[in-house]
Amino acid sequence: MDYLTAAEIADKWKVSSRMVAYYCKSGRIEGAVKKGKTWFVPADSPKPLDKRYSRDTIKAKEDRIVGDTLAADAAESAVHHTKDIFEHLGITRETLRYYEKIGLIKPKRGQYSRYREFDLFDMSRLMAIDFYKKRGFSPVAIKGMLEAEQEEYAIKLQQQSDSLQEQIDRLSQMQKRLKETQRFYEEFSENIGKIEIRELPPYYVAERFPSVASFGEYRDKVLRFLNVENEDILSSLVRTLTFDETGYKGSEMYVVKPAGKAEHEKQNVYLECGKCLHTTLLADNNDTSVPERMFSLCHAWAKENQAAFRGMAYIFVRMAMLNDDVDQHIYEVWVPLE
Repeated sequence: MDYLTAAEIADKWKVSSRMVAYYCKSGRIEGAVKKGKTWFVPADSPKPLDKRYSRDTIKAKEDRIVGDTLAADAAESAVHHTKDIFEHLGITRETLRYYEKIGLIKPKRGQYSRYREFDLFDMSRLMAIDFYKKRGFSPVAIKGMLEAEQEEYAIKLQQQSDSLQEQIDRLSQMQKRLKETQRFYEEFSENIGKIEIRELPPYYVAERFPSVASFGEYRDKVLRFLNVENEDILSSLVRTLTFDETGYKGSEMYVVKPAGKAEHEKQNVYLECGKCLHTTLLADNNDTSVPERMFSLCHAWAKENQAAFRGMAYIFVRMAMLNDDVDQHIYEVWVPLE
């Protein structure tokens, strides 16, 4: 008697090798034998059918039931290929390859075509993966669940819930900053260059360094004061200018935090706050004329309004305008008044 392997029979019957193994284990293939891990099936064995279909005469109602069951049996033993997965489940070829790479799925290969073959088990696994993806689990995290015991699922679900809450909090803060930027830009667009008196809120000075180009000092004097996952560098820097009636004297960079929110306020160094001359301006990010432009603008205003300054000005970068040639910054200028 000639025998074929389970894989060969699966290819012949157009079912998965797992289904053939199931038929063998359940005794539905006469003469099937197992050697090691491989099932061998008589080459002329017919594909098993449900025993309920052996009667010759079936009532009309039963005929419909049998047809449905036959279809179900065929569906359970059907083999699907990569192109079918996208059509049936909406999962792309690239995603399937990634799942296979990390061990989430292990589809069989056709004996002759070597195409990936997905059976009922694989399709169910793909839907289970989708179940957890829609609850925020990454493919790698889902892979870790393959080895989890039943009692560990409660822990993993809680961990994922905590992780999602952290993401929600982070995104909420990000949205808050975005809305602040939107409001600022709307106001800037309507009042660019407008000079008025405003109250500068208090800022704590966490650190200082010579210039914005002192990048070698950023790690120790800038980044260590930031939550780099949530806080950007530009918004934490203030250029401080000193001047008198003769003109611009010098500048220094400060790392600032809103007062009362910083962790390092022991030295009690703050920006001069209170009533300030306030304006905005747009300039190239490498424009060295900004201090002089700011001084001329403020000096003219002070002369006209008989006002006196405290001898310093603070320049915040409130927004960056990206361009292929040169980026521009929208600056917010605060000049404390006597």
